[in-house]
Amino acid sequence: MLLLNHLQKKDQSLLSAMNNDAPFQFLPGFTQLYHEYMEENIFIAYSEKLMAFMPLRFFSSRFFKLAQILHAPIKNNIELNPQEQLDFFNELISYLNQNNSCERLVQPHPYGILASVPANSRFCEFGTYIIDLQTQTKEEIFQKFHPKYQKAIHHSEKNGAVVKFGQDVLNDFYLCYTDTMKRISMPSEELQFFKSYYNYLGSDNVTAGVVYDNDNPIGGIFMIYSNYAALCTHAGSRGETKLYGSMKYLHYKMIERMKESGVNKYDLVGVRIGNNDPALEGVFRFKKGFGGELKKGFLWKTDINPLKAKMYDLLIKIKHPNNKYKDIIDQITN
Repeated sequence: MLLLNHLQKKDQSLLSAMNNDAPFQFLPGFTQLYHEYMEENIFIAYSEKLMAFMPLRFFSSRFFKLAQILHAPIKNNIELNPQEQLDFFNELISYLNQNNSCERLVQPHPYGILASVPANSRFCEFGTYIIDLQTQTKEEIFQKFHPKYQKAIHHSEKNGAVVKFGQDVLNDFYLCYTDTMKRISMPSEELQFFKSYYNYLGSDNVTAGVVYDNDNPIGGIFMIYSNYAALCTHAGSRGETKLYGSMKYLHYKMIERMKESGVNKYDLVGVRIGNNDPALEGVFRFKKGFGGELKKGFLWKTDINPLKAKMYDLLIKIKHPNNKYKDIIDQITN
């Protein structure tokens, strides 16, 4: 196992295959973004045995070192099968342990669904709806939308909805996004966070999209993409409007844009399987309505150094006794 970095000249030969046909988490601009803006490090784990790559985020909480898987391992821009992924994960865990690289592998980001779970890991089942853009025509994609979605899209189009894309609408997207986060009592990213993606990845890999009702921004989505896939990482809506299908219309126009750009897949990013929360069930139904295929997998986490991990958890509990933060795994399994 090797840990490679785009910012190291000695690693650039092995990483030369990481072009725009790979997931965006493998791209040099993504590594640079995390290094300079987030002040964290992205390494690409490389298994010489499997000849496969996987992006890892490294960060720390005081004395405690953490790592996070950002995408399933790939070979020739194709995800490894479940057994190969398990072999990759076991090799990685052994490497991290032997090299004292981190004390814990935390839950992957929701757009990092994995096909296998190593032994002694905590996990939950997770999924995402993915629309295949390149094997279907725009008409075929639309026909797979739920009939109510088709009707809502026609309604928005007929009643004057206007969709705009690009960095020029980033502020309007941010209004929609922050309004939504306030409504659901969740923290929001700063505007500079989204600007930084444009700065480091550029308009060929990032776009904001906003839908307007009479020049009033009522819905927005933020997409990060490469030829491999487009992921809707943030979204939101705001204000009263007669356009009851505005967000569905916005996604429809973004799907068209991504298809025309040569993107292979449209990923609606994350649905929780088998949950009993009505709000989350609504999110599941909303994403399902676009007619994509449900990709099922897992989110998991594991302690590389169990003793130090237990000590860290105990210190956190003592210092923050009312800390109720739970990741998705804890929320589903507890």
